[in-house]
Amino acid sequence: MFSISAKGAYGLYALIELAQVSKGESLQIKDIAERQNLPQHYLEQLLVVLRKAGFVKSFRGTNGGYALATDPGALKVSQILGALEGPVEIIREQVPRGGLEFFWSRLEHSINASLDLSLEELVQEKLRSKSNFNYMI
Repeated sequence: MFSISAKGAYGLYALIELAQVSKGESLQIKDIAERQNLPQHYLEQLLVVLRKAGFVKSFRGTNGGYALATDPGALKVSQILGALEGPVEIIREQVPRGGLEFFWSRLEHSINASLDLSLEELVQEKLRSKSNFNYMI
């Protein structure tokens, strides 16, 4: 079964916040945690992993924090999840003559296409989906 744990989801949420910050600016962990309603202590651990993977950089001091270390257009969702969750694998049917190979191939293609989104594309889709809400009573 394909699943993304809280670890992967929280990491994506944190990077989405960092991708929306102007170049040259950083965010403190407490601000990221507050904006995304994430546990700050757990977020600290995830940002260490993301820093070691080369996706974020950290700055010390009172105005310190975290910023993206790379262009969000060059960073793929699959890379982020791979660093946090390990390799993404599609497990095909276990019964050799199940006759659903066409379905597993289509499913694998769809998942890979979704994971091939860049962080920048993910942020843009998120912003578009927010603007499509119409609150009418």
